[in-house]
Amino acid sequence: MARTRTNAGEGRCVVTVGVAGERDYRELSGPVKQLPKVNTKPLRRGRLFGLRAGQLVATQVAAVAVAVGAVNGPIGLVAGAVVALAVLGLTWLRLRGRWAFEWLGVGLRFGGRRHSATLAGGPTALLQFLAPGARVEQTDLAGDPSAVLIDGHGLTAVLELGDPAGLLAEETPDLPSPASLLPSAEAEVPPVLIQLLLTGAPAPSLRAGAGTPANSYRQLTEGRLLGHSRALLAVRVLRAEGWSEEELRRALSGLVRKLVRRLSAVPARPLGEAAALRVIAELAHDDGAGSAHESWPGLRVGGLAQTTFRLRRWPDLRVETSRRLVSRMLTLPSAATTVSLTAGPQAAHGPTPIDVTVRLAAPEPGSLGTATQALRKLLAAEHAGAQRLDGEHVQGLFATLPLGGRPSAVPGLALDGVQPAEQLEGLHLQVGVSGLMLGRNRHGNPVVARLFRPEQTRALVVGGVRCAQLVALRAMALGARVVVQTARPRAWEPFVRGAAVPGESIAVVPPGRPIEIAPGSALHPLLVVVDIGPVGADNRPGDGWQATLVVRDEFSAADIDVASRADLLILQPLRPEEATLVGGALGLGEVAQWMTRIRPDMVGVVNRRAVRWAALAYTPIEAQLIGPPGR
Repeated sequence: MARTRTNAGEGRCVVTVGVAGERDYRELSGPVKQLPKVNTKPLRRGRLFGLRAGQLVATQVAAVAVAVGAVNGPIGLVAGAVVALAVLGLTWLRLRGRWAFEWLGVGLRFGGRRHSATLAGGPTALLQFLAPGARVEQTDLAGDPSAVLIDGHGLTAVLELGDPAGLLAEETPDLPSPASLLPSAEAEVPPVLIQLLLTGAPAPSLRAGAGTPANSYRQLTEGRLLGHSRALLAVRVLRAEGWSEEELRRALSGLVRKLVRRLSAVPARPLGEAAALRVIAELAHDDGAGSAHESWPGLRVGGLAQTTFRLRRWPDLRVETSRRLVSRMLTLPSAATTVSLTAGPQAAHGPTPIDVTVRLAAPEPGSLGTATQALRKLLAAEHAGAQRLDGEHVQGLFATLPLGGRPSAVPGLALDGVQPAEQLEGLHLQVGVSGLMLGRNRHGNPVVARLFRPEQTRALVVGGVRCAQLVALRAMALGARVVVQTARPRAWEPFVRGAAVPGESIAVVPPGRPIEIAPGSALHPLLVVVDIGPVGADNRPGDGWQATLVVRDEFSAADIDVASRADLLILQPLRPEEATLVGGALGLGEVAQWMTRIRPDMVGVVNRRAVRWAALAYTPIEAQLIGPPGR
């Protein structure tokens, strides 16, 4: 059957940014790799000498209005002049980087849509707010049950990159540009969009403020680690003439299968229906209880204010710091930063368009104002620029969720200023190491554990209260709430007084008392410390973004069941008999005996697949608050 392919080679480079904080990000090291000169000016379509054809026509209309008015006498001349001034004002007046007629279009679209939605109905409520009529279905893609988002523009599948549930975080390779993952223009497939989505939360978090945990963790990491990060890839096939719904599904399945093979260096797996909806909610910071509300200068979802910007000028990627611009954006001191790059559709002739969108969120408008300054400072240092998407923040939110993007990233905008995908060649796309820093290895590199992840984490500390307090203090720097269930409250009281963050007290409860706590989230996880002596293994299902930390001063036969079922063990120097028991429970063999020979300030970090050694690297604040690191 003959098919006609839509040739959509026109698009728009967009960056959506929500921000918070101020920091100097210029200090990056590494050799500067010389890249070929790239034309960084956007391609102008439908323009004459940089002017739109419509502007020239409008000017002619204004002249005609004056001429017609002059023929009809003084009153007609005045009326014609008024009309001409109005037309010329809308045509040639430029405000904050846009023409007046563009602002008029934005205002009309803003006034014509709803601005609030209740999110109590779950992630589907947010989806209906952003894309009315969209739905998520479970289907089979590349041999696995997967979710497919269906709307009026096309079908979208979402792939998780890397292993967000992995307990020991390590450096990941650079991710490919989404433009390089597009099928060729000659391929018999419908028009395709590829969206790469990177999100990160800085550490210490904004929630930790300037309290003791944040100051201590800043000394420990020097602000080089993220508290949380994630990478997603959305594959979107667009509706086009000659392609039925079933053919679109088959094309999407084939594309997903090929992309999984091409991304062999980075694990990629399609998300199911429940996982896809959960990821959409998490990235939008939807707490499922509040509402989403859009205003002209920004929007609020759940408990976070968010705002969006468009990148007007892209930096020169021959400069090393410019090539790392995306990863540097992820470290902006906001509650969370999301960067989206959407490429496509592939053009048979001419450049492939690329859209870049960044969204940052903060607890309050004041933090966003500070963050906006930090963003502008970062971009200005690289000779780039961004414009806030006033009146269009809902479209910016859509563009920074794994929904595959739209054929035009911001609907209603003129398709001029196309940014060619080749302009992003050489851009480093890497999430970076994220999680809780436990210490440093023998090379001085951070040893990082994902104590908080999309599924529950059960951890065991063997060594005593001081080591557990160290973990709790560093978890608080990531924005975690801490609940301590202990039979020795006096051992915790000094720590609780010294570590408490304003507005975030540490709850201390006695054994046996039921605990009713709100579930954790990616930006506000939950740590429950159990310090009540020997306990049985907890096999009850738990929510994600929650960790249970069992504390044991000594390891005995009564702890074997807990150790064998734990996701993560943090072991201070063991006695020979303890090492024998631990080695037998975990199948460590001779490695278990090494636990008896490590220094007092070291720990062994064990999960079901690996063992890492870390020096705890106490900060002066930790040493004063907690005391020496030994057992």
